[in-house]
Amino acid sequence: MLRALRISNIAIIDELTLSFAPGMNVLTGETGAGKSIIMRAIGLLCGARASADLIRTNADEAEIEGVFDLDGRGCGVLRDAGLSPADELLVRRIITRSGKGRIYVNGGLATAGLLTQIGDALIHVYGQHEHALLLKPENHLDFLDEFGRLSEFRERMGAAYTAFREAADRVAAFTANSESLRQRLELLRFQVAELQEAQLVCGEEAQLQRERELQRHAERLRQICAASEEALYAGDDAIATAMGRIAAHLREAAQIDPEFAATADLLQQATAEVEEVSADLRRAAKRIQHDPERLEAIEDRLALWSRLKRKYDAEADDLPGRRADLARELAGLEAATTDAGTCRQEVVARAADAWGVARELSRLRQASAGQLEQRMAEELRVLGMRGSVFRVVFTVSASDAPEAGWAEAASPGGTGLGVTGADVVEFYLSANPGEDPKALARIASGGELSRIMLALKALTAGAGEVQTIIFDEVDAGIGGAVAEAVGKRLHDLGRTRQIFCITHLPQIAALADHHFAVEKRVVKGRTTTTARALSADERVREITRMLGGSANADSQRYARRMVEGRGDA
Repeated sequence: MLRALRISNIAIIDELTLSFAPGMNVLTGETGAGKSIIMRAIGLLCGARASADLIRTNADEAEIEGVFDLDGRGCGVLRDAGLSPADELLVRRIITRSGKGRIYVNGGLATAGLLTQIGDALIHVYGQHEHALLLKPENHLDFLDEFGRLSEFRERMGAAYTAFREAADRVAAFTANSESLRQRLELLRFQVAELQEAQLVCGEEAQLQRERELQRHAERLRQICAASEEALYAGDDAIATAMGRIAAHLREAAQIDPEFAATADLLQQATAEVEEVSADLRRAAKRIQHDPERLEAIEDRLALWSRLKRKYDAEADDLPGRRADLARELAGLEAATTDAGTCRQEVVARAADAWGVARELSRLRQASAGQLEQRMAEELRVLGMRGSVFRVVFTVSASDAPEAGWAEAASPGGTGLGVTGADVVEFYLSANPGEDPKALARIASGGELSRIMLALKALTAGAGEVQTIIFDEVDAGIGGAVAEAVGKRLHDLGRTRQIFCITHLPQIAALADHHFAVEKRVVKGRTTTTARALSADERVREITRMLGGSANADSQRYARRMVEGRGDA
């Protein structure tokens, strides 16, 4: 449940803080006052896509903060993300003009993906135009599966169909492109053999380049070593000899003045180090030998590296990995060409698996369809559509597919099997007693679509665990007694869940447990949206305004009777 909301610098909202409670929370106000902005801010807390356009003019960033009472819900998502599932959840989202926003969950940085998972577990938003989804029959299957809580079977169906299609695509590609496949095999065999023969090793090119530099400058390096060793140690006027003489003089001086002893020791150590340097130079001179044949071999090997890098468009250290990749591709294609029959058998097996899942999913859907029809009849009666008949019609059913469907699915083009199975579902409606049900998308009015969508949302919400539902202008296309019926259904939902509803109808607003008025004002030349919880008397004044009459005593008395639940005249 959303307990508190703070919005800063979103659209025309400067700074706004609201507290919410369980039950039916209604937001009212003039068109354009900012009601939907508040709902959009809640959507941002639940992972909705953010845009810099939402940031208030002259502000550098926007911020939304929400406090949720978890009551044990959504904790699994938090645990999976390594967060502590406390009784209270604090979500904070910052939107910047640079696009580098930040998300915090219980004080720690979080990703947009995690925020979406948390939002899906806590809040469902029913947009003001969502009932238009009912006009597209391809969406009806999604509503049925949501009611039947068949998401797990949908995932299994998708995985089974994907495995089938991958196998079928391999066979189709082999059959349709046998010549190009043969050419690809020849190329792969040549490339793998070429790279194998080269015996490439990571780091070899860099090592060869260093060795080439040594060979190219070997004579100069030997000269430097010999001359340096001569000057330091081997020559007649060697530095080491002179340092030895000086050290002897200093030891003689130390016999007279002990202060010279430390200096003599230092010089003795320096002499030993000079002798060690000289020994290193002697060894280096012996090690560095110019070998024209070795230099030629190095140049040839580096030329091979350079040619292969250009040919395969890869860095030196990536070439050994490229050979492994090509070898794997070659092995896969050779397996496909040498055992095409096995591949075709795999397609048939995968098709059989997919059809098995599709039939089981279809069976569950048909059971759910019967339950949905019964429950929708009750919901539509409550919503003022007495005598309406709601039907779930399977225009195509996987359960009717013959066993031969497996073989047919194995051929390119397949049958009616897809990631959602093979069922095609469409909702039918008879809004008038005595009339046969007809396709909902062709006969339902706007008001009927709104009520049917509300009924579906009420049922799917009851089937799930989401505790907060947002209805953004669910009153589209309705009024009068129908509006009151919708309001009562929302109020009934509020007994077990937290409901947010934006409405322009007094019949719905009067049934709220908690009423908030949203207003737009101009302060110092800038438009600002404010919102506040209404007291009992303020609710009467707001309902009076929504009734559209003058604020006289009769209008206020009627509004008060509506709020108190006694005014249905």
